[in-house]
Amino acid sequence: MKETQHLTALFKQKAEAVSAEVFIAPDFPGALSLALDWLRKEQKTKITADDRIAGLLAGQELSGLGLVFPDRPEKFAELQAALVEADFGVAETGTLVHLSATPRDLWRWTLPENCLAFLDRGKLAASMDNLLEALNAYLSSGQVEGQGSPANEVKQISFVTGPSRTADIEGQLELGVHGPLRLLIFIYG
Repeated sequence: MKETQHLTALFKQKAEAVSAEVFIAPDFPGALSLALDWLRKEQKTKITADDRIAGLLAGQELSGLGLVFPDRPEKFAELQAALVEADFGVAETGTLVHLSATPRDLWRWTLPENCLAFLDRGKLAASMDNLLEALNAYLSSGQVEGQGSPANEVKQISFVTGPSRTADIEGQLELGVHGPLRLLIFIYG
């Protein structure tokens, strides 16, 4: 338990150092509630979600939030937020790890203005070395949790550390050019 708390604190520190916003909740419903409150407060009403989160939202009153499921990348780019579940996190860098089986999985993470990512505290690895061990075991198990897809259908592994940022040749920092303008991480468990 103490190790998990340490990893969570380290992850939060490292993620916030690269402009991610981190929230801690005792369980997934609490994290989802925090995310929905944030969306309403920020008036981000045009949203999408991955399959697992969409299933959980189906039974809830979304009051003013429009949940949509685009089929083309340009439609994802018009969205204000996406709710997605990270497969792993790396504490030493504040990095989220996402396994994509389809282009739509990747579009949810990269194209909407805001990415609201959920991370199970139990899936935090201390370092990249620890992540590789966990990832190998996870993919060898044959089932990618939450996606219902066999592990051999994973087509891409993405590492996300903070919101998108880039600098032009004059050193002018621009946010949101190659991905979300804001990254909010909801750690639960």
